[in-house]
Amino acid sequence: MLTTQSLRAAEGDSVAKPDESPNTWVANVSLLEEYRLRLASHTLPGSGPLADPPAANQQVDQRMRLLADAQIDGMNEHFRGLFSGALWWDLNGAPPSGSPNLFATQYDRTNPWVAPYSLSAEWRNDRALDHARVGRQATEHGLPLTFDGASLGIRPFGRPLLLYAFGGRTVHFFETVPNLFENWVISTGAVIRPSPTVQLELDTRLTQEKVPDWETDQRLRVTNFSYGLAASTKSENLYSKAYVRGIDNRVSHAGGALLVQLPSAGLGLDARVDAQLVTLGEVVESENPFFSMLGPSLPYARFKFEAWKVFPLDETTTWSMHAGWRGRQLLGVDEQPFNRNSGGIYLHTRIDDLIRKGLFMEGTAEWNYVPHSLQEGWLLAFGGSAGYTGSIIKTEVGTYYQRFKINYYQQPEELFNSRTIYGSVAYRVATWLELRVRYEFEILDRYLQSCFLSARQDF
Repeated sequence: MLTTQSLRAAEGDSVAKPDESPNTWVANVSLLEEYRLRLASHTLPGSGPLADPPAANQQVDQRMRLLADAQIDGMNEHFRGLFSGALWWDLNGAPPSGSPNLFATQYDRTNPWVAPYSLSAEWRNDRALDHARVGRQATEHGLPLTFDGASLGIRPFGRPLLLYAFGGRTVHFFETVPNLFENWVISTGAVIRPSPTVQLELDTRLTQEKVPDWETDQRLRVTNFSYGLAASTKSENLYSKAYVRGIDNRVSHAGGALLVQLPSAGLGLDARVDAQLVTLGEVVESENPFFSMLGPSLPYARFKFEAWKVFPLDETTTWSMHAGWRGRQLLGVDEQPFNRNSGGIYLHTRIDDLIRKGLFMEGTAEWNYVPHSLQEGWLLAFGGSAGYTGSIIKTEVGTYYQRFKINYYQQPEELFNSRTIYGSVAYRVATWLELRVRYEFEILDRYLQSCFLSARQDF
């Protein structure tokens, strides 16, 4: 079925069945209806992170969420139409202006809130034409971005070279009062494949947007020119990538990734390093999407190194071990809210098909630390889950820990030492219908309980 990138923009390939004629039309549709109940209670003593607790010690929030994805292919697979959208309905109604509300969101004043995440039509894979697409769509090259406009890709020499360009009006989801022509983007680039396993990608982008000023109530017009170069190689057992990005006259990002998999030996290695080399302040949304809520993003480096091994215990049961080290370190600046140093060494183990096919158990131990801090000691946290995955029913219970968690409900708040306990049951009533219930209990500076009831249909 369809998935969405950024905010549920869809991408994928459909393959016609052997007995279908070339002009057969094929449609895939996925629907999701969800009821969400959340309850906040029991403010804990000496809490603090939620600075302004509501007048009542208990708050209830009820919402409906409807999601739809659809894809249609035809005309010898040259035509493709995509749709992805959502509807949010606050069953409690918007609270009076100025009243405290732990579960507030940006779109509470529009009830119900409706958004098409993608709505496009394209002609594709026709001789030198890679695609010609119009409508609401997500970028396929460069930073993730949704826009209303047109996209064109051509392959003058076949697969070794793709030249592309796109442009239109950028879409800011959850923006309360959007202006039709205040935000726009234009981009060009190329993808070069000198061999079947090597790819080079160059992208350039000019974006102009009106964004809310962090310190005042005014809206500022911001124009940024960004560009990037990436090189990657992929084979049966190896994937590697290196990239560098710039914004205006500064080199802003650099990083790389290496993935090695040896299925026959049950071994794997995953290494990733990403660095933001400059402070990102008032720039366009795609460069720093949380600026209006969290402020400047300070320079940092983030890394993850993980190795794993799979051990067959018998004909069906397998035991896997993952060991890793991850961290985030600010570069040349001190910590401040929403810009934190963190690190952890972790060990994860899992047993699949235990006793019977579909049963699993997993556990995680994490040694959390703060780099270059003598005041904060190491913290050992545990998590784990167990469940069953079958063709008819799926169940899971578990718990996990988060040292830092950002709460967006009423205002951006930085929470510490969050523990979540959860359980879920999914039942497939028919090949096209699945029912699911999920419960979460979060221990923060108060208790947050959430219950999700959903039905999903795939056609």
